[in-house]
Amino acid sequence: MKRKMIIFFLLAGIVFSANGCKKESTDDSETELLGSVLSQGSAIQAVCQRFILSESNCVATSDVSANVCSGLISNLKGEILPQELSTDSVGILYFDCFTRTNYAYNIAKACNQNSFNSNSDYRRVQRTGTSSAEISWREAFNQCGSLENEVPPADSGISETDTILRSDPF
Repeated sequence: MKRKMIIFFLLAGIVFSANGCKKESTDDSETELLGSVLSQGSAIQAVCQRFILSESNCVATSDVSANVCSGLISNLKGEILPQELSTDSVGILYFDCFTRTNYAYNIAKACNQNSFNSNSDYRRVQRTGTSSAEISWREAFNQCGSLENEVPPADSGISETDTILRSDPF
């Protein structure tokens, strides 16, 4: 019963936070997310799925989170230093920070589901684009990961973990 309640509240939080920044669309990304959350029990899987959803708001053909999250989680945890602190709970903090960064980028870019062809196009433009949206995104991304001597946002909880990222995990 506890597990069902946790999944219910986690699912409700994901849906409400995703709908707050999402433009209306006929895409079934929310349905895919709900199915994935229900089929995958771990908290880090759920937060990775929310990260993919934050990208899919601007992508014509989005990655299926159930197919890519295990690799993204592994990549992220592999970049956390010191390695002995590379846990699911620390990974969740990073994914949450990156998800918030993506939502801010999506608003600044005024993107929709036809703005980018794929998740990799979305990420490539974030990292190489020259608009103020991309420059702001890179600064916020570097802050989340403590890259280039940046400091994570105070409300992210990352500073308290005494971890940094070695490099961009995505």
